Amino acid sequence: MSAPTVTPPAKPVSRLAYIDNVRIFLSLLVVAHHAGQPYGSDGWWLFQSPLRSHWIGLFFGVNEAFFMGLFFLMAGYFHPGSVDRKGPGRFVLDRLWRFGVPIVVMVLGITPVFIYFHEVLFKHLPAIPYWDFFSGAYLGLADRPLGWPGDPGIHTEFIHLWFIENLFLYGGVYALYRLLAGGRDQKPAVQPTEPIAPATAHRALISLVLWLFVTTFLIRIWKNVDDWKVLLGIWEIEFAHVPQYVTMFTLGILAARRNWFERFPARAGFTWLGIGVACVAVWMARGAGLSIPFWIGGFTLAAANRALWESVLCVGFCAGILTLTRERLPQQTRLMKILSDNAFAVYIFHVPVVTLLQYALSGSSLGPLESFFAVTALGIALTFPLTHFVLRRLPLLRQAL
Repeated sequence: MSAPTVTPPAKPVSRLAYIDNVRIFLSLLVVAHHAGQPYGSDGWWLFQSPLRSHWIGLFFGVNEAFFMGLFFLMAGYFHPGSVDRKGPGRFVLDRLWRFGVPIVVMVLGITPVFIYFHEVLFKHLPAIPYWDFFSGAYLGLADRPLGWPGDPGIHTEFIHLWFIENLFLYGGVYALYRLLAGGRDQKPAVQPTEPIAPATAHRALISLVLWLFVTTFLIRIWKNVDDWKVLLGIWEIEFAHVPQYVTMFTLGILAARRNWFERFPARAGFTWLGIGVACVAVWMARGAGLSIPFWIGGFTLAAANRALWESVLCVGFCAGILTLTRERLPQQTRLMKILSDNAFAVYIFHVPVVTLLQYALSGSSLGPLESFFAVTALGIALTFPLTHFVLRRLPLLRQAL
């Protein structure tokens, strides 16, 4: 009698692999966004360039409309499960460690070095000893150095780590809610699996667009886009996008409990992806001369237009990109797994790499677009290996990253 044939069990495939694939895309987009900062924006950056391209500025506008909202949506999605496993107290402590260690390394160890050279090279402030700058002008623990203007006190820079700050705050509020809710908010024994009807999905997303439009327009009567404030000396916040960020984070939490990501109809998702692409086309056409008034704030038609456009694009791309990856990229290759494992570390540590590349190319004959593409490509090519082979293997950072 022959032995029965035993079929080895198939390797389990994470149903969240497609979300990790979105994280890869967003991490690449973040590197590109900061790679273009000196060449498409008149705002402050660690390196200043006289080169400008309005196309890069338009690229920034598209990014700002949706990509941080999508980050908050996906972050919110993982919060309920994490609190379920750890409890509110341990969840907050773990987040404090995971976010706190890289923030300390960046904000106290790396960023002030770049700030110092920025102030000396581009603002032409006196080249004082670095420790005088760090203790007096940056930390505010001593008198401000002679010739360095500004108010006394803390002047630390979190730059892109504002997202980590705000995500920690949002997570802390959610953990407090879970502590107070107790058994009234527990993981359901069986998650719903029935598909959401396309008509229901469309109505829900239209309602979401209207909510984002109204709240965004109202807050921008008070605070414009890119009007950043520092509260309590360290908390960096841009009020103009707070309605979007808080809404998307909350929706992520609700989506996890109700299994919305899995149940969302593909047909509706692809429709909204097309709507998002159309929004991008309209925005970029403005760079070619299409006359549609957009403005960053105030009680004006142009401000309402921008708030509505951003709301439609955000909803379209959040629903559409998640649907696209769920349907077309549901699994990961070994390379994609490595990239997604390093996405958080790349988000934290890409800025010094990108900034050094911008300095290195400052004497080249490249134009703004060529510099943008070169810094983007080299920044991606260097930062992922740096985090994978070096930073995530260091004892202090290994557990946090």
